[in-house]
Amino acid sequence: MAAGGLDASAHPGHRERVSVKGGGSLLTLIADRHFLLMAAWPSLAAMLLVTAIPFAATLGLSLTDYDLVRSDSWHFIGLENFVELLRDPQTGRIVFNTLYLVVATTGISTLVGLGLAMLMQGTWRGLRLIRTLYLLPIMTAPVVVAMCWRAMFANDAGWIDYGLSLLHLPQPVWLGDPALAMPAVIISDMWTGVPFQAVLLLAGLLGVSGELKEAAQVDGANPWQVFWNVTLPSIRPVLTVAIILKFIDAFRKFEGIQLLTTGGPGIASTTLNLHIFVTGLTYDRVGYA
Repeated sequence: MAAGGLDASAHPGHRERVSVKGGGSLLTLIADRHFLLMAAWPSLAAMLLVTAIPFAATLGLSLTDYDLVRSDSWHFIGLENFVELLRDPQTGRIVFNTLYLVVATTGISTLVGLGLAMLMQGTWRGLRLIRTLYLLPIMTAPVVVAMCWRAMFANDAGWIDYGLSLLHLPQPVWLGDPALAMPAVIISDMWTGVPFQAVLLLAGLLGVSGELKEAAQVDGANPWQVFWNVTLPSIRPVLTVAIILKFIDAFRKFEGIQLLTTGGPGIASTTLNLHIFVTGLTYDRVGYA
């Protein structure tokens, strides 16, 4: 069938191809699966180089007793490192610490960030300045943030303990108490985690249709029902992305723990990242790390 300079032919089980006179060859190529694959292969090859090769090298090292002291003398030991890891009594606690940190920081940052984002979607005076100031913690280097919080958590001399003393409340040893070390790390993470989530979720909230909210209010919905049935479904894609990004960031957290507690006391705040660092660079056991 041909009409208006367009030639189209349909085949059973195949995608319909449209040929446009004077430019049909380009459209045909774009619709062709092979052309798309050829156009994508440079990016796929680059991703393969930066992910698969390092992963394979790391996997290979894990099957040896390679260390930094005897780098010229190492042996293939198979799965001995993995067996030792499973038998190590510290492994369970370190995995628990990691999951505790990831779940707590992701959950708290997302909930508090969503609340602040809802406050910042208004039109009250000075709102633009507050939105700008919210970007400052995100732009601050993690090392600087960790050093500031270490000073605030310092026993007796820290601002937090000083504030508690003014209220005649006990001043705990935040970074020296096994029960408080990880909560201190989580609190310090909120400084950058909450603004990051708030900025992402604010972008989603500003895209929610005002007409849908007004229609729900006209139908008699209260503020909670409007949020649950209109706002939340509308921002679900942005919320999902925000949770995933924070989840990944929490797994990668290293500087804050290293500078705040060095994983202590004992292994009370040691996570997998820190354990790998200490095992590989302090004890020189790169293969096991």
